[in-house]
This record gives sequence, structure tokens and C-alpha cells, in this order.
Amino acid sequence: MRKSIFELSILALLLTFQSMETNAQYIIKSDDAEGKIRTHKLLIPYFFSTDVLDFGIGLGGSYSSDNSPETTYYGTAYATANGSWLALLGGYNIRIPKTERFYIRPYATLGRYTQMRVYVQGNPDYAGQPPAGSNDSNEENFIEVNEQEAIVNLEMRYTLPIGNYAEQALHTYLVSEGRLVDNPSGAESWNPLKSGKSTLILTPYYQQQYTDIEGVETLNFRAGFECDNTDFIPNPHRGYKVSAGYTYDPDWLTDSRQWTMVDGQIDGYIPLPNTSWTKQQTIALSWWAAYSLSYDVGAADFSGKPPYFAGPTLGGLWRMRAYPSYRFHDKAAIYYTAEYRIMPEWQPLGRVGWLKPLKIRWWQMVLVGEAGRVAPTWNFNTLHTDMKYDAGIGFRGMFDTGVARIDFMMSPEGMSIAAMFGQSF
Repeated sequence: MRKSIFELSILALLLTFQSMETNAQYIIKSDDAEGKIRTHKLLIPYFFSTDVLDFGIGLGGSYSSDNSPETTYYGTAYATANGSWLALLGGYNIRIPKTERFYIRPYATLGRYTQMRVYVQGNPDYAGQPPAGSNDSNEENFIEVNEQEAIVNLEMRYTLPIGNYAEQALHTYLVSEGRLVDNPSGAESWNPLKSGKSTLILTPYYQQQYTDIEGVETLNFRAGFECDNTDFIPNPHRGYKVSAGYTYDPDWLTDSRQWTMVDGQIDGYIPLPNTSWTKQQTIALSWWAAYSLSYDVGAADFSGKPPYFAGPTLGGLWRMRAYPSYRFHDKAAIYYTAEYRIMPEWQPLGRVGWLKPLKIRWWQMVLVGEAGRVAPTWNFNTLHTDMKYDAGIGFRGMFDTGVARIDFMMSPEGMSIAAMFGQSF
């Protein structure tokens, strides 16, 4: 068994202690603060240590104002002992001037990593074996490279005038101690015309990765639709969410290739009765699948294949969390997860003196199980044979208006610790 991989996204966790959920326009008011709208200013130094990055230090911050409390701007920069560094700037829910329902979510990153593990062909010790990144590939079949990376994302979202957003594009929750007490944003009807939030999404996305071995880049465009019919978007307790998208890279760049992909996701939330020691119990279920229409698996030149970091892929902070980022990638992928989220009645963290600036409203203990597989074809039997799996325990918390998480996950290939903003789904 390989040694544990410590994939700790400290920067994202620290930046969003008190900030936002990425896919919604909303305001949170607290009945314990006379209906005050929550805004924040946050600047935090941090440090971390990982197998890949070594020891690092950084500075992160985020900001929202009373004039547009649904909008958050954020940024971070860090440097590590092995010569790696990253700089990131972005914003959530920035409304286009003179529009009511048109929001953008831009961010850009620039970084250099000196010991990056990439699960692509090139390791001579595994010649003649299953391709790196495939479902049957060896866990040690990776190459370690110096990598320079740049990402620019410009997600544009238009909220449809239906459901709970029929009258206005900005929803207001009333919460007490971080839990919804009035004005849910959905889960009042199964019909999305009457309940929830429906959104059209267009995302121009650019990413380049230049390593010692090759340069890979993509400029792709994703058109998607999302129906979020849950009661409380930062921490859903009941309802469902459905999304689907089509991604196309027209091959406009020197180091890109033309490719397409379709993907879809279904999430469901089942409330359970409370006990004498719980404030809230939720069963959260999720299914995701992706398929590259263009990828010709038999072609020697990988015709139509998406970059390993952009196509059907598993591993990292969001899907198959016990595995390294982009550990598995192929023409098709499928993924299932279940979480049992328990919010205890006992909440001492908000009363600890040195933790009070974080404004911890509640915490959750979460039991997690995941299963998934990539395959060179879309075949139901193949995708459900020899699936990869992992399990673990997580802890979530609401820091003023934003949710942060840390998950401790185990798989047959080792252990991972993943920290990030927002619920996992």
C-alpha cells in the first residue's frame, strides 16, 4: 500500500469560512441578530504541509459588502519549501450591471508545482500494463513532473423566473444559529415550475498545464442547466437537485485537441427524525456520470480525447476523495455516494474564546461511502464491475454564513484528507 496522500486544500477552506455557496444567489438573515444581513471581511494567514507540496505558508482573504451582500470577492497566495507557489483571485455571484438575473462567477489561478504526480503514460516501469489512469492501472503508475498551470473560468448564470425565484432573483433565508427557520428556497413541491431555483449556465473555461514532458491546454465551453429544488442551499435538509451539461472544445489553441463530453448529476436529501441529542439528521445521496462522445479509444493519436483533467475523471476533492486528483480517467465514468449527516445538539465550539472570531454556528459529523469507475465504453455491466470504493468520516461546520468541510477517507490504495468549502454536494 502506498503511503497516505494528504490533499488538503487549505486555501479554499480558509477563504470561505464566512463567505458563500458557489451556485446560488441568496442573502442570509439571522433572527438572533434582529434580522441583520450577514456580510464579512476576512484576512487570514495560514500554513500547511502535504506530500506533494511540502511545507507552505500563505495569506488568504474574502470580502462582501452591505451594498451587494450576495457577492463575495476572494483571493489567496502561497509558497512552499519545494519551490511551488500559487496565486488565485475570484468572485462569486457578481451581478451584471443593469440586469436582474444575470450573474457571473469568475476566477483565475496561476501556479507552479515542482513535484506533481500525473497519472498519464510515460512511466517506463509500467510499459505493457494497463494504461495509467485506467480502472485497472497500478496505483504507482504515475510520473512526477515540474508543472506550470494557469486557469481562467468565467461561469455565467441566468436564473429563470420560475419556482421560488419567479418574483426576484435574490432569495433571502431566515436562520437561527445557522439553521433554516423560515423562507426555504425549494422542496415545497416536486414541480420545478412551482418550487426551487432553475438556472441556465454557460461557462467558457481555459486551462493549461505545461510539464517537463508535454504541454496540454483546453479552451472549452460548457452549456448546462441546473434545477436546485432544496430547502436551504448552503446545507440542504430536504429536496433534490438535478444538473446536466454539454462541453465542447473547438481546438483553437496550439496544444489543444477537439473533444466533447456530456455529464449529469442527481442529488437527493432525505430528512430523518431528530433524537434527544441531535438538531438535524439527513441522508444525502448523489449520482454522477460523464461520457466523452468524441474520444476514439482505439486511435493511436488519442483522437477526440479530453485532457485527463477535464474529461470523465475520478479522484480528488469532490469524487472518490480517498484517491489522488485525476487518479482515474477514461471515455466514461460513473459515481455514487451516500452521506449520513448528523448535527449534534451539543455545540461547544461557538463558546471557545479563540474560536469566536470564526462565528461557528453548528457542526456536523458525516459518515461517507463512495463507489465509482471509469471505462473505455459506456456499458452498464462494465461500469458496475470491479468498481473502486472508499469510505470515511467527515466534519462540517457553518462559519457565520459559509459551510466548510474536512473529510478523512480510506481506500485500498491509502488515505486522504480533503478540506474544502461547501458541502460535498
